Amino acid sequence: MLLAVLLLGVLLTGILSQPPLAAAPTTTAAPQASAPRPQEAEEVRDSGSFHRAKVRILGIPVLTVASPVVTGSAGPDARQRARVIEGNLELLYRAQEVCTEAEGLGEFFLDQFFLRSGQRACDSNQLGLLGDPSGLKVEVATGNGGPPVLQARVPGRDLPLPLLSVTDDDARLNGTTPERLAERWRPLLEQRLRFARHLLESGVLRRRFRTMAVLELVLGGLLFVGLGLWSLVKRRLGRLELQEAQALAAFQPGSLPAPASAVNAGNPAGLSDRTAQALAGAAGVPTVTSGAESPPLAASGPRRSLATADHHRRNRNLLIPSLHLLSRTLLAAVLLLLPLMVGVAVLAVPGQIPLAIDLLLQPFGVVGKLLLGWLLALLLQAVLAALLIQWNGNPSLAPELRARRNQRYRSLRRVVNRLVHLACIALVALWVVVDIPGVRELSNHALLASGALLGALALVFQDLLRDFMAGLVLLLEDRYAIGDAITIDGLSGEVIDVGLLSTQLRSADQRVMIMPNSQCKQVVNATKLRSGQELRLTLAHGGADPRRAMAVISQASEAFAADPAWSADLLEAPRLLGLRQVSPQGLEVALVVVTRAGRQGPLERELLLRLVEALQAAEIPLAERP
Repeated sequence: MLLAVLLLGVLLTGILSQPPLAAAPTTTAAPQASAPRPQEAEEVRDSGSFHRAKVRILGIPVLTVASPVVTGSAGPDARQRARVIEGNLELLYRAQEVCTEAEGLGEFFLDQFFLRSGQRACDSNQLGLLGDPSGLKVEVATGNGGPPVLQARVPGRDLPLPLLSVTDDDARLNGTTPERLAERWRPLLEQRLRFARHLLESGVLRRRFRTMAVLELVLGGLLFVGLGLWSLVKRRLGRLELQEAQALAAFQPGSLPAPASAVNAGNPAGLSDRTAQALAGAAGVPTVTSGAESPPLAASGPRRSLATADHHRRNRNLLIPSLHLLSRTLLAAVLLLLPLMVGVAVLAVPGQIPLAIDLLLQPFGVVGKLLLGWLLALLLQAVLAALLIQWNGNPSLAPELRARRNQRYRSLRRVVNRLVHLACIALVALWVVVDIPGVRELSNHALLASGALLGALALVFQDLLRDFMAGLVLLLEDRYAIGDAITIDGLSGEVIDVGLLSTQLRSADQRVMIMPNSQCKQVVNATKLRSGQELRLTLAHGGADPRRAMAVISQASEAFAADPAWSADLLEAPRLLGLRQVSPQGLEVALVVVTRAGRQGPLERELLLRLVEALQAAEIPLAERP
């Protein structure tokens, strides 16, 4: 902010400085250049019974004209009046190009080589309204019973140029008579018109462009310096992280000693021989220095090298976060310099000072909006976390429901935080886009076009939208939560993350499977509230009496249920379902075990082991695989 204000002050006081102009007998101070954001002259604001429209000179408001909101007359409204008045005022300070380039060039050749009259229809000052700023005078003309008229007298013209009529609506809005309002506006218009004519003189424009070029060079130099420092910091950070990785690998327990050549080859970060020797000595690795072979370390060498390596590691742990912060700060400064350079370039264009101020302040506004969005996200997360904690801590729930509620709490907490972040990012992005100069003045056609574009993007990214909505439905219906063991389309694993767009499963072999939420239609949840498993044993034909075999299985199941080491995880004793199937391979006996959520795997394996041991002790053979 300070840099933007400093640049603005330099341009407005140095570039736009002018010698004292001959002022009217009574003058009022000209409005400062730090005017509000430029708007179109057609913008109309309501003030009670009146429409208001601003009249601008070089983009900065100078007057406000009015028209009644409810009227039966056919006179112009405030918007039309402001447009006409701005056109009249512009004739006095800006050259009017009435011909195209081809027409002007054709007239030039015709006059130079054939007619030699010296009078040209394509002359930008053919009306004789431009010239010395001090020669311009604004006066009030009254008479004929009409409203007072402000008109401009320019040397070389016999008749004045009418600028505007002060209406009764203007006077009523300002609380005075039309004559007094005209006298109040006259010196203001005269001073502002003289100043505008002065700003557009060739000498002032040259000074303005020279100063702009110098400021652009300064900002460009700062930009390159910032990029250079950022590059140096990133390289230094990379070397430190490489040294940290090498130190961690050297101190890893059970690591094999590396040859000396490998130690030296793994030192691309420029470590000194003494530091590399200390690290290698702590790991029990011999080193070879760049010079002669080092003498063997003394008995206290490993302890000294270990202390040195630990000291270097602590220094790196302090330096790496600081360099990360410095890198982000330099990158943010470089990004802020880019719109500042654009704003300084726009400042050199006559009539674009409000737009340039907007561009200069835009980066700081974006930073402020990001800060407010971050604070809003923290507040929303705290409120929603308190509500979820209250919802999770309901003491009236049964123990198994409380465990399930805790699972859902972890999933909902993570998803709610992501939703809050996404909503705040979208809100800040919309806020930033709306505050971009010119966006608010978009017409209805532009808004309709943007709506059509959003519709087209929705069609392009319809799969992502489908995944997003499916993720919300999955969470609200409590199909699964983090920690559940589920099966989706034949893929089984433990839920490790429930995102807005996808669900991540970790299989028994530690592979991570990512499933889009829209594809999670048929889900088998093995750990919701409780778990269970059906165990099947195939007995050999003719091996033993089936009733005796089932009695042995029943006794082993009852003994397992009575074991204190496993009974706490059983919700009920294992139920023997009996003989389920007779096949050429043997007799299939089934039983079901019901456990606490997530404990079915260990109990299944332990119970199977005990059943096999009991059958072997009773000399009841199991069927062999064909």
